[in-house]
Amino acid sequence: MKKFYKHLMSGVSYFLPFVIAGGIMTAFAFLLDVGNSAADTFGSSTVVSAWLLKIGGIGMNYMFPIMAAYIAYSIADRPAILIGMVTGTLARDSGTGFLGAIAAGFISGYVILLLKKCFVKLPRSLEGIKTLLIYPLAGLAIAALAATGVNLIVAPINTGLTNFLNSISGVNVAILGAVIGVMLALDLGGPINKTAYFFSVATLTAADGSAVPSVIMAACGCSAMVVSTSCAVAATLFPKKFEPHLRDAKISAYIMGLSFFVEGAIPYVMDKPKQILPALCIGAGVTGALTAALGITLAAPIGGLETLPLVSNIPLYLLSFFIGTAVAVGIIYVLTRKNPDVE
Repeated sequence: MKKFYKHLMSGVSYFLPFVIAGGIMTAFAFLLDVGNSAADTFGSSTVVSAWLLKIGGIGMNYMFPIMAAYIAYSIADRPAILIGMVTGTLARDSGTGFLGAIAAGFISGYVILLLKKCFVKLPRSLEGIKTLLIYPLAGLAIAALAATGVNLIVAPINTGLTNFLNSISGVNVAILGAVIGVMLALDLGGPINKTAYFFSVATLTAADGSAVPSVIMAACGCSAMVVSTSCAVAATLFPKKFEPHLRDAKISAYIMGLSFFVEGAIPYVMDKPKQILPALCIGAGVTGALTAALGITLAAPIGGLETLPLVSNIPLYLLSFFIGTAVAVGIIYVLTRKNPDVE
């Protein structure tokens, strides 16, 4: 388990800068283009906003390949980077997101380890062939096949989740908001999170194709902020309950949480999954339900403090965020014990 965590955190440490930089640049693109929020070109109507949107998108586009590449690197060193990068791209393009990238990274790393064992007796004079030919070609073929199989399993799950959201969309907006919040927190950027996010973004478009503010997008934007922020607040208020590396991670978690990105919670959930994940799901669910029940709308396809000017009722939006965060932090306090190694 310690090795698994080490490899995973290696990928996360390289992955986070892409999320933070790309996400904040994307959010600022919409913020600077606030005057065109009703236009189809919202987010890219001006030269500056279009540039920010493009660069931010490129940065975020690399986050899953980078995660998979450096998980694989942690397992099997440099020969695994190429394999992880490609299989991580497969995970990104198939929509399996965070979980798909993790699976791709571990598959790639262990495939290279297997190949190293198989060719350990190859003469030293052929060492170059292993590095330049055998590992890249054989490793990529085997790992890509395995990763594709994982993606094929996850894809129908995404379809089923979307159908589920559509089925409850006409029942009660508060229930739908709660479900969106829970889904955003449940797998921290994986297929469940992305299904909830893209479903919410779709509600920004009316039947005639025009852009409209959305209650569901507001529930998504507000509840997503709760996830990483709750971990940061808990690490700030109760430092003795967390390892030193988790206390150090709170700054990144604050930045990511307040910018709408749930991935800042990953180190905390990996360290204390039974305590942290239920708290985040409940807190995000409460936030989503409150935001939707209050009828608050958001006109941007992304949340975070950067897009507050696009929220219909900022005080109630922030109140929903504070209540959900308080709920999550309270549950974390109750469920987590003081770390005996921390003075």
